[in-house]
Amino acid sequence: MAENKKPSQESVKLIDLIEKKLTIPAYQRPYKWTEKNVITLLDDIFEFVILKNKNYRLGSVILHEEGDDKHIVDGQQRLTTISILLRCLSNQFNGLLLKQNFKHKISKNNIVYNQRIINQWIGTKLRADENKKEFYSKILDKCEFIIFTVYHQDEAFQLFDSQNSRGLALEPFDLLKAFHLREMVYDTEEERTICVERWEKSIDNKTLKPILGNHLFRIRKWSKNQSKYSFTKDDIDEFKGVSLYQKQRYPYESPVRMLDGLVDNSQSNKFLRNLHIAQYYPFSITMPIINGKRFFEYVDFYIQQREKLFDLDKEDLIKAEIPEFVEFYEKNCLRYSGSSRSGDEKVRNMYENILFAFIDKFGYIDDFGSYYKAFYKTVYFIRCNKKRITTETILNCDEQKIFRIINDAVTPDVLKSFQYKSYRITGDLVKGIDNIKTFIENGK
Repeated sequence: MAENKKPSQESVKLIDLIEKKLTIPAYQRPYKWTEKNVITLLDDIFEFVILKNKNYRLGSVILHEEGDDKHIVDGQQRLTTISILLRCLSNQFNGLLLKQNFKHKISKNNIVYNQRIINQWIGTKLRADENKKEFYSKILDKCEFIIFTVYHQDEAFQLFDSQNSRGLALEPFDLLKAFHLREMVYDTEEERTICVERWEKSIDNKTLKPILGNHLFRIRKWSKNQSKYSFTKDDIDEFKGVSLYQKQRYPYESPVRMLDGLVDNSQSNKFLRNLHIAQYYPFSITMPIINGKRFFEYVDFYIQQREKLFDLDKEDLIKAEIPEFVEFYEKNCLRYSGSSRSGDEKVRNMYENILFAFIDKFGYIDDFGSYYKAFYKTVYFIRCNKKRITTETILNCDEQKIFRIINDAVTPDVLKSFQYKSYRITGDLVKGIDNIKTFIENGK
């Protein structure tokens, strides 16, 4: 029985591996290997098995064995490329991952493109059919993988974490994805697939890294008065929290557990669904993270919130809540000479995060205009007073206290004092910010 089996490790020749039935789980990322990845692998194989006539280790593969199925937890990029290579060398080959149903458009496009690249490489390197047969035979005989086989999904993802967290291949976003998928123990395959598809979509449209690294991570840290700026692998614990499938351990977990149960019950109740009551979890940026499905929903929710705050018109028809603010933001934060300087981008990010934290706490209140203009003056006063702005400038400035004030505030009135502050700017300015100075001093 799987419950009694222990993880195993073995070196397996490719000729033996192709006999195994391997599957790519729905939660895996699309096939994304580039031409550079493919050519590097082909050249390495050719050097070892043809020129040096030596064995070549293709890397490691992590398999989660579940009954007769062997799910690939790690290694599908390399296995897919090898599958394409073997098919290009022999029309008779139809093993490894060639029978997989690659649903993602990115996977399909990359498979077609890389097959063309491999055929071109073969035509240049091998030419004669006899050479192709020899290369095919030697690849099967001399190439090998290190296969890690586990029998429980949580073991698979733990091994995935340990294998990749020490290397350069994976970013913190990849490790978070693996961790929270591991936490979806009692969720369906369909739910896991939905979470992965949304996650991959946010990578493709370049919204994931900014929302986690530039916004949520910094707001969570700055609200606790912690001087952190860059989101790295060492910081992923910031986005780990309550495991709902485990027995409750601490009193602070009670509210999030109760809300989670309420939302789940409401979503399964037809009457409450029709009235749209409690259909979505009421997220807040600085809340304890709920591991698993709720984490993916949390990230997706704030991607949409950012679009509502800063984007006038998106392809998916998400509209800005306050169009006049977006016009103010674009004019005063994006359309002045020098707005793309590193220092200006840091100031702009701080301003964005103050607004993000404020709206997350109090919403789009009636006099929101007074607040976003007041915060603008406060933050961009830094730009007017400093010719060079670094990460340390942002982390050590007095304006950092705004995050803690917002986090601790019960009403927005606590922040009204920023509306009455006056500013006097002296000294030389960096280029392009004369209008900023005028607005800060005169409000126009």
